[in-house]
Amino acid sequence: MSHKGLKKILIIDPKAVKAAKELRKKSIQDAIVLEIGPSQTDKIFHPIWNSNGFEVGVAKPGKEADPKRKSINPNDMRPYIKENAVLKTENATFKDISLELEHMATKSPWSLELLGCLFVRSAFMLDHFLVNNKIIYTPPPDVVEEIKKDITHLFKVPLEVFLQYGEMIALNEDVKYHTKALIRGKPFGLGAGRRNNLLSAAHLIAVLLGRASLVNFAYGFSMMRGVSPLSIKEAKICFPFLGEEIKNDE
Repeated sequence: MSHKGLKKILIIDPKAVKAAKELRKKSIQDAIVLEIGPSQTDKIFHPIWNSNGFEVGVAKPGKEADPKRKSINPNDMRPYIKENAVLKTENATFKDISLELEHMATKSPWSLELLGCLFVRSAFMLDHFLVNNKIIYTPPPDVVEEIKKDITHLFKVPLEVFLQYGEMIALNEDVKYHTKALIRGKPFGLGAGRRNNLLSAAHLIAVLLGRASLVNFAYGFSMMRGVSPLSIKEAKICFPFLGEEIKNDE
């Protein structure tokens, strides 16, 4: 696909960013009201996406909802993948995902750049749509196919499945931090949750591509307790396909 065609698909429209804020609110509330199972060993699985024998969704309760924990987050969920109805037991940690991205940088920097664009767009829910009153993540098919020319699988599953699994992780981050804010009686910050999670992944990609400082990335982690989100200004520089800058308060 031509660079011009990719630019047209990936460029960020500030109006779309504003409109997507309502989708984000709904996605959080929809997840919170999902039924919770009686225990950690008896979770209720909620499928969100299905394709070609794969199922991706969230199971409740998540580990942070365990009453034995010192700090409990009652709405925590476990993102999951099932293949042919069989649950994959591995949970992708940030380290696991980082190693996948590192491998991707060695094999195809081009595909990694496009994945970074998808992460930034997903941070603002620009590829999410309301279908039958449910919010569905649908990354641009042409971009996904372009990535798949070099990278077909990540985390031992097809790329499409990996993207949906990443979406479940981001959704759970939103739910967790929204709940924490409610417990503390404070407003939910727009930068928390999904945005910090996905923009940290995009920041790592920018480092792997040689477009952002490793020191700044590491310093962000030390100062922000496990996240190092890429700023919007940096995203515009590191991923030119995204085009126009988004204001931080949008």
